[in-house]
Amino acid sequence: MQSVQPQYRQNHRCLVNLLFLPAIAYLLFIAVWLAMRMVYEDRWWWLFVLNAGTLYLLLPLPFVLLAALIARQPFVIAFSVLLLVPGAPLLAAPWMPSITPGFIARSEFTVMTFNINGGNDRPDRVIAAIRQARPDIVAMQELNPDIAAALERDLKNDYPYQALDPQWGVTGMGVISRFPLRRADAQLPGDSWIGDPQVVEIDVPGGMVTLLNVHAIPPFGPRDWMTWSVGERERQAEAIASFARDHRKPLIVAGDMNATPFHRAYRILGREVIDVWRKKGGGAGFTWPSGEQRLMGIPIPAWLVRIDYVFISNDLTCTDASVGPWDGVSDHRAVVATLFVGKTGE
Repeated sequence: MQSVQPQYRQNHRCLVNLLFLPAIAYLLFIAVWLAMRMVYEDRWWWLFVLNAGTLYLLLPLPFVLLAALIARQPFVIAFSVLLLVPGAPLLAAPWMPSITPGFIARSEFTVMTFNINGGNDRPDRVIAAIRQARPDIVAMQELNPDIAAALERDLKNDYPYQALDPQWGVTGMGVISRFPLRRADAQLPGDSWIGDPQVVEIDVPGGMVTLLNVHAIPPFGPRDWMTWSVGERERQAEAIASFARDHRKPLIVAGDMNATPFHRAYRILGREVIDVWRKKGGGAGFTWPSGEQRLMGIPIPAWLVRIDYVFISNDLTCTDASVGPWDGVSDHRAVVATLFVGKTGE
């Protein structure tokens, strides 16, 4: 009877160790991926895709640690804690907007960015989404001629100032505003933008701002092209950052960057402009995809990543940021930011 109990415990321990083999394999994968992310950033298309799923790759990590604590697996505990040191800030970042001091008196205005989907055949829903959000300025990507005609027809009274460059397909761009706007004599370098970036000056309450409406190159295509597009997207981010660095007026950058906050292109932008979601957004602010897409015939769950942004220069302040109403057709949700000209605490 005395020999049976130790044998049972030994068998039980072996079984527990065996059950933790997948957990160890997961931890090894996370360790290799985090090391490659740190050294190579987004160099290859497959690493770009993995980095886009940072939240989902790291999400099991706390549960592995908890299971290891319950099962008294010292190696797994130590390995999990080691990975949580760099992993925890990445997990927490999308849910933790930074804290800003109290605000001065100001005249606020709202900006909305919305990739409406070039194949969108429901102008009425686009109009309804804009009216529901009630922004003062709307920057649109993938604007097609049918939607542009509806904007001119149905929203001309509310948004009398319009700079529309509609195209069939995905290259159309457009800005509408309650405030006077004019096209600026400036442009961003590069010929791989999805639609030519728009640069407009708008007379908002409190002064004049410059708005960049941009749509960065997407990551999907043939394998070699996907790796090339990673570098091209970073060059586009560098072009925006350079424009912001040299620009002396308050600046708003709005659009679809086709990159998440875990990608190098986003970090390049962060050197010169401020992501309003990190200041005043609530939750993760996921904007893509709508859940209507399929990958190899498998439905993709809705709203997995954040790739649509409003960035501002440091002479503007954001008081609120939210995900805008979905029109039920586009594969993106809009982002709406409330801003004023001036720095916090002046």
